[in-house]
Amino acid sequence: MTRVLITGARGFVGASMIEHFLEHTDYVMYYTKRPYKSDDRLNSINTKSRVFEWNGEDIDIILHAAGNPSSIACIENPTHAIGDNILETARILEIGRKYKVKHFIYFSSVEVYGKSGKCFEDDICNAKNMYAASKLSGEQMCKAYESSYGVQCSIVRLGNTFGRFCQKERFPMISIKKLSNNEKFVIYTHDGNVVGRRWTSMHDVAEMVSFILEQPPGKIYNTTGDFMSNLQFLECIAKAMGKDGFDFELVEENIPGRIGNQDAPPDLIRSLGWKSSKTFDERIKTFVSSTLASS
Repeated sequence: MTRVLITGARGFVGASMIEHFLEHTDYVMYYTKRPYKSDDRLNSINTKSRVFEWNGEDIDIILHAAGNPSSIACIENPTHAIGDNILETARILEIGRKYKVKHFIYFSSVEVYGKSGKCFEDDICNAKNMYAASKLSGEQMCKAYESSYGVQCSIVRLGNTFGRFCQKERFPMISIKKLSNNEKFVIYTHDGNVVGRRWTSMHDVAEMVSFILEQPPGKIYNTTGDFMSNLQFLECIAKAMGKDGFDFELVEENIPGRIGNQDAPPDLIRSLGWKSSKTFDERIKTFVSSTLASS
């Protein structure tokens, strides 16, 4: 029996991992205690008597998905980045050391590269804002705990993601709401170009994490999907909703520390044999239909 501690289990990433593992594994899972949240995503999951609040039981694996996921919030208030991301990661790594876990998965971000253009797993990172710096600090602590204490870590660098547990204030959810109401969009540009990223279904992220858990620890993975501009992503959402078009205006983004187009391909995990079980269009259709059904 494999026992997995998942931090941030009530959030977008953590709840997505739990839902995936319930369907595809026999893991027994634990979540760390947190204050009550009105949008607790665990409430919408049939946990099948395999998900419990953690009270010090032995654990084999840690998935550390807790923290502040908003780069803008961390830029505006750097203390959030320090407390929620850096100090919390140190606390969870210490749990990994104490319980001698076999594999520690740290959810980082492609923002750690600190540059536009192509970004590969072995590139030197140069974080340009406090969110990126906090995630890069977490990566460095993972490496330190691995070399000093033998905590076997793998680092997962997320790109832009979407899925049924996505936060309402994020672009994928806003897109569906505005398209439903025929509202006008503001599409941000950087140096005159529409910002682009690799967009990834959280289903694919969960599949990749399952694949990574079967590999030897100690590697860094870009866990990303298809590269497209935010405008192209919006067009994919509109197509899945049966919309012919939408009204939008381009506005230059003016947030210090933010970067333009960033393309971080999942080269390593693909070279090891991972392949998504669904196409990008299928993932988009599933996301749109489930979101509309629950609204």
